[in-house]
Amino acid sequence: MFFKIALRNIFRNKRRTILSLGIVALGVAMLSLALGFISTSLKSTEEQLSRESGAFQIATDILFDNKAEEFEYLIDPQTLEAVTGILDQDPRVTGYSYEISFGGIIGNEKGSTVLISRGLIPNNPIEDYASVMLEGEPLNNDGTPQIIIGKRMAEVLGVEVGDIINLATGTVTGAFKAASARIVGTFRYNNLQLEEQFGFVPLSFAQRVMRTDGVDKVLVQIENLGDAAVVAADIQTQLNLKNIALETRIWKDLTTFYESIEQFWGVFSAFSTIGVLVLAFFSILEVLTMSFLERTREVGTIRAVGTKRLQVFSTFLMEGVLLGIMGGVLGIVLGFVLAAAINASGVGWLPPGSIETVPLGIEISASAAITPFIAALIATILGALYPAIKNSRKNIVQALSYV
Repeated sequence: MFFKIALRNIFRNKRRTILSLGIVALGVAMLSLALGFISTSLKSTEEQLSRESGAFQIATDILFDNKAEEFEYLIDPQTLEAVTGILDQDPRVTGYSYEISFGGIIGNEKGSTVLISRGLIPNNPIEDYASVMLEGEPLNNDGTPQIIIGKRMAEVLGVEVGDIINLATGTVTGAFKAASARIVGTFRYNNLQLEEQFGFVPLSFAQRVMRTDGVDKVLVQIENLGDAAVVAADIQTQLNLKNIALETRIWKDLTTFYESIEQFWGVFSAFSTIGVLVLAFFSILEVLTMSFLERTREVGTIRAVGTKRLQVFSTFLMEGVLLGIMGGVLGIVLGFVLAAAINASGVGWLPPGSIETVPLGIEISASAAITPFIAALIATILGALYPAIKNSRKNIVQALSYV
């Protein structure tokens, strides 16, 4: 009974109801778009970071904690074989690679600059930076000394693909080692400063330059990134059982700034939700207050024939609930339509720290719609409480004499 009466009362003043539903629906749609964008951005960031570092890494604690004084953190071939044996037995591991990093100087007769280099296994399943190549070709395993450098570094040194460049670094024994390599390609990086310093060489060449057969770390790829902590913990257990003094760290622990990104989007999401709550609350409060005041004599009449205060209150509160439900559903539909249109438009944007635009994506999912819907429903219920309580408590005589 309350439902039918409330539904009939809502559409007494169609223009006012349409305005209320429009405001609630617009708020829900905008919030669902914002949450969908945040979800897409976070997933994109997670994929990018984990693609570069792996779902988790295996290395010594002194390397992870930056406490190494020399090269005591290097993993020797025997230990590496034991680690890869453990990884090969875990069906959740879809791939792994290992690398070694070193710093030094790179240059030629035209000039030189600082080099931060990684020795990678060409065509490894984690990241060999082939996807960010601008010119030339990725690293290969033909055994020749080769390097790919950042486009900015190439501009600073005045070199191009095919040129020979000189490298100088310290070896694990403390000696000074110089070598030459051919520039096989250039790449773009999101950070121009790092693009001016980064270089990548084949692992075998890096080991030859440093005079070692060890590696820094093992990078591991798994099928489901969300399982990184669980899989890393299981691998750690296996390492401990075999007395291998190495640790596992998941990608979130390796990229601490991700936490600040997550917190930023969390605060943004919270303020957006509060904004929709406030918008819907005051909209419903104003509309229902005006609507209930116009029906003061009606309240007096139904109270006079025996309707209880709780029944009056329930009827008016139901109006707010219905407005919230209808406005929320309309908002979700509108949000999905707008999200689909944006995704299909191919509009691009420039994320913070990026140097190239990426497609603007909005996630279309139930998770992006539930929060806006609940926020709108709570706001409309709260907005209906005051006028519902006030009208249900009116004195019958005063209500009947209200003009």
